[in-house]
Order: sequence, then structure tokens, then C-alpha cells
Amino acid sequence: MPLTDPRLSDPDAAAIMAAITIANAGSVAPPRHLGTIEDARAASPVPAVNAAAFAVVSRDFVVPGSDGLTVRLYLPTNSEPVGTFVYLHGGGWALGGLDINDGVCRELTQSAGVAIVSVDYRLAPEHPFPAALDDGAFVLDWVAAGAPGIAETLPSALGVAGLSAGGALAAVLARRSRDGLAPRVIQQLLICPVLDCDFDRASYVDNANGLLLTADDMRWFWSMYAPDNLRGQVDVTPAALTDYADLPAATVIVAGADPLRDEALDYAGRMTTAGVSTETLLVDGVMHAFPAFPGIASGLRVLREASERVTDLFSKDLSAQAQDPLR
Repeated sequence: MPLTDPRLSDPDAAAIMAAITIANAGSVAPPRHLGTIEDARAASPVPAVNAAAFAVVSRDFVVPGSDGLTVRLYLPTNSEPVGTFVYLHGGGWALGGLDINDGVCRELTQSAGVAIVSVDYRLAPEHPFPAALDDGAFVLDWVAAGAPGIAETLPSALGVAGLSAGGALAAVLARRSRDGLAPRVIQQLLICPVLDCDFDRASYVDNANGLLLTADDMRWFWSMYAPDNLRGQVDVTPAALTDYADLPAATVIVAGADPLRDEALDYAGRMTTAGVSTETLLVDGVMHAFPAFPGIASGLRVLREASERVTDLFSKDLSAQAQDPLR
């Protein structure tokens, strides 16, 4: 494949993918989906982040009362946070950890003026569904209870956010909140999210190979996370939902050159049709997870655009709470 991929019209995205292609050119390792999970984890890219460039402080700790579940708390240093996000990282439910989306969390904390609690949830295949979801739900309950056991007082207005597979977990938690099965969540931020397991969509065909995430990768990730007979459940596959009314307000970031593009656009469209306040931010010419790479300027721009909406939604909820404390 030529280093200049016509699907990547964004020059920053094209340069990063070309660098990855060159770095992998001499490798004798099999494709990720044909290798071991240990090799895939070792090779999973963790974008370099200059933490000192952000007006953000962070620290890791074990959630009190959990079985060793670790989270990373981010707080802005230039303002009081307007709300709190529980954040679920990407990696196909099988790769990554707190560092993989560290830059995304720092940018959102700084730009939106929010507190973020990022969850180091258990990974498949050692811990398939529902382990990751259970961990996210545990942390959401803990934060809603005031995050007892830490010194900081977190804002009570809650949102859920996630990238890729973490976006799937966030979408499920948002739906559970609507159904009274989780604490009140006023918004969801879904970044290049996994929302369906339909590999026949046009975006899967158009972007099957040669990019950061391939169709074979997604089939592999799904096989580790949940078998076919479970994928019809809404706790596994968010797009299995039939009633989208009254879901929390949504901001959905979509990459144009991503196998997941069409399911994200479809899910956002269904929420909009159902009357859910939804903003879809489609960026053409970029690959999956592009906001996680500091070198992609369009990723920074879209995170800041999403942050404006995040801040606005939290601020409106705070104002409504002040006018009606029983709300």
C-alpha cells in the first residue's frame, strides 16, 4: 500500500499513518488479530503526552471498596470543575489502560473545565463481558455517591464518556441511567465509538484494511469480548436498542476513515430522530481514534469543539438545579 492513502485527506493523519506503516514494515510479526493478546498489548501505541502543557493535575488511586480497581482523577487547575465525567478508555475491550487516552482526558479536563475519573477496567479475554461494564458501573455509582475516600469534592452533575470500545461502555451506562438502572447522567460523549457488530456496513468495507483499526481487528476484539449469542443484548451492543427516547444529551465524534463510521452516524441519527439533544461532529479524512494523537490538529480542534458543548450542558443543568433544587 502506498504511504499516501487517499482515504486520509487530513495531512496530519496521513503523516502519522505513514510513520506507523514505515515502523511496521520490517516486522515479521503476524497481523494483530492473528497474534497473541500479549503481543498485541505490547505493540499497542500509547501516544506521547506532555502533561506539563496542560492546566491539569492528576493522580491514580484504588477505588475504596473495590477489588483493586484503579482510576485516574483529573482536575483543572485554572477553574472549578462544572461537572464530572466517568471516562472509559479505548482498546477493543482488550488493550490499553489509563495511559492510552491520557491526552484526551487532559484536553477535555482543561478545555471543558470538568473533573474526569478514568477507569482502568478489566480487560478481555481474561475478563470478558460483563467485567468492563461492571467496573464502569461500579465507578459511576461511587462517583454519584460523592466519591467517598478521596479528599476532593467532585461536582454532582455527571456525564459518561469513552473512546472506541470505551464509547460502547459509556453508551450502555447512559442508557442504563435513562432506565433507572444507574445514577442520573445528563450527557454522554462518544468518541469514535463501537456501537454495533454489523461488519457489512459500507464503512467496514471501505475501511477494512490499511488503517489504524481494521475489520479483522474488530472481529477479533468482539470474539474476545462477547460471543455471538450475547451480542443481541443492549448491555453488549448499544445499537440493539429499539427505544432511543429520553437518552442523555449526546455529543458524538466520528472519523471519516473508520470502519466504525457508519454505526456512529446511525446511532447519532436515531437519537436525533427520537428527540435526544445530539451533536454529531464528523471529521473527514482521519482514521479511527484520531483525537488520541496529539500530532493531529483536527483531533485537537474537535475535542475543543466538543468541550464547548460539554461545558454548556453542565452549566445549563447547574442553572436548572439552582432554580429547582428538587429537580
